[in-house]
Amino acid sequence: MSYCVNCGVELDASATKCVLCDTPVYNPHEKKEEKIVAPFSDISVVPQNMKKKFAALIITYIILIPNIVCALINIFLSPEKLWFIFMGSSSLLFWVVFIFPFLSKKLHPYRMWAFDTVAVALYTFVFHSQNFGGDKWYFGIALPIILITSACVLAFIHWDRKRKHHWTSKVLHIFVDLVITLSVASLCFFVNNRIIGAEVCVIIDACCLALLFFWLYANKSKKVRAWLSRKVFV
Repeated sequence: MSYCVNCGVELDASATKCVLCDTPVYNPHEKKEEKIVAPFSDISVVPQNMKKKFAALIITYIILIPNIVCALINIFLSPEKLWFIFMGSSSLLFWVVFIFPFLSKKLHPYRMWAFDTVAVALYTFVFHSQNFGGDKWYFGIALPIILITSACVLAFIHWDRKRKHHWTSKVLHIFVDLVITLSVASLCFFVNNRIIGAEVCVIIDACCLALLFFWLYANKSKKVRAWLSRKVFV
């Protein structure tokens, strides 16, 4: 039981001041923690997303300046062959794949998938427009491989976002996508009379197919999955 030191009225144990005379309640036996004011408390903290955006903008300017300089040099000194297009398309592909994700607050897998697909397709079309590698390689070989790879990536994103999967299931899904992509690639090379390219794709496809059966067995066997997890620290 405590009383006001000014008017003597009985006070509640939780009271901080007197209800009659507003005199602050002071208890010398009560330990109060002093608030420590941090130095330079008036400096505002920059959000993490702002730091990423600032870094992305700086890298964008670093990439953009040499492209502009090379374009001006190419146009005014050697306009007979526009070689700066290759540098510009490579820089654009790099920016879309690695820099653009930092400009958004939240990563959107489907949006990034769409941008990356378009960027890769445009990048290879630049080489096709300069007749690099022949006339029919883009629509007969490059574009079908890009589309089937993009479809496999989209299927993996959709499958992985539905629910959580064990890491061996993800590896198995990746090898399935590789087998499908390499099969289509070998067929495209064969149809367009690129026999060496078709043979290389078939050899790599056979290796991926063998690994696919291994990961299929590993994914079904709990003992193998546990052993792999211990070995690769997953």
